[in-house]
Amino acid sequence: MSSLAPTTETPAAVQSRSYGEIVWRQLRKRAGAMVSLGVIAVLAVGAVLAPFIAGEVPIRWVEKGEVSWPIFHYLTAWEYTALAALLLVPALPFAARLLRRRARRAGASAWKWTLLLYAGVLLTLALALLAARTEERRYASYLERAHEADSAWFPLVPTPRFPGYDSLPQMNQPPSWKHPLGTDRLGRDILMLILYGARTAMTIGFVAVGIGAGIGVTLGAVSGYFGRKVDLALMRIAEIFMFIPQIVLIIIILAVMPSWVPPLWSVVVVIGVTGWTGYYRYMRAELMRIRGEDYMIAARALGIPTWRLLLRHAIPNGMAPILVAATFGIAGAIFIEVNLAFLNLVQTPSWGELLNDGRQRLETWWAWGAAGAAIFITVLVYNLLGEAVRDAIDPKLKI
Repeated sequence: MSSLAPTTETPAAVQSRSYGEIVWRQLRKRAGAMVSLGVIAVLAVGAVLAPFIAGEVPIRWVEKGEVSWPIFHYLTAWEYTALAALLLVPALPFAARLLRRRARRAGASAWKWTLLLYAGVLLTLALALLAARTEERRYASYLERAHEADSAWFPLVPTPRFPGYDSLPQMNQPPSWKHPLGTDRLGRDILMLILYGARTAMTIGFVAVGIGAGIGVTLGAVSGYFGRKVDLALMRIAEIFMFIPQIVLIIIILAVMPSWVPPLWSVVVVIGVTGWTGYYRYMRAELMRIRGEDYMIAARALGIPTWRLLLRHAIPNGMAPILVAATFGIAGAIFIEVNLAFLNLVQTPSWGELLNDGRQRLETWWAWGAAGAAIFITVLVYNLLGEAVRDAIDPKLKI
């Protein structure tokens, strides 16, 4: 059993630190949590830099003395936003330090201000890119024309993402220098499929859990704070969602989803909309406990509006179990998406699709082995991180 380490700081210094900083301090003392965060960071970097690691669009292309950078015309607005998010991560501690004094004067957390500023910058960048540019999604047969170029910088693994008939001789090849993880039954590079599958896993894990947690926290806070008829009505709605098996509900919604909705985002929305009940129950229970606390009674006596009372005091103090549930929920969302792809119910680059293709030919162990290892490691590290977060938040909990 781990516990919060004794501190020699003054009470004023302890109170000035945010709850998130205390949790992060505890997580740093756990080797499993740091290893899990490292693996997640590697997956995130691989997902963001996938076009630079494996693909057929060159980074730099020189033909007849004319220099061009095709890959930067090829990237979408969301890929640019993800790349900017990755590059801005090292600047977060410096920004938090710069905002610390001003945040303390306002009685807020420096990290909260920093993350809000970070999200605002990324959202502004994404909207500006969507409005100002159109990506070039044509491939122009760069690999076939490589001999025509004066100079060409291809990704580390130059391979077509959507191979044609000329790639069939490359199918079901074992790992080699040209294809580090081998090829599948269509001649596609397994490493490239793993990287783009990581994109799907990371997107579904974070965005779907964010949608589900947002719905659950909002409804749970309203239900737990007001109680009575509001609680009764919302609890019955939650029970209906809990009564229907989530995988069945997802299949039904996918069947009626309009065809113009991108497959990846349809899966994200469906998993998020159907996965809010757990967060709802946690927040509802926390609000029922918190609403009778002295500081809540004092806040109501001071005439603080209900919306401010919920956003400023009630919800932040009830987020501890939500953080733990969200960490486990990311692993669950990834596993659900893998199951749907394995059953051929969604058409997105996925580890489940690769696993399904590999099981049809068991002798191609590199195909189903790479997909199975990626699924196992990803789900494992998120579960380990969830255990560490739970231990850090509740030091009296025996694991």
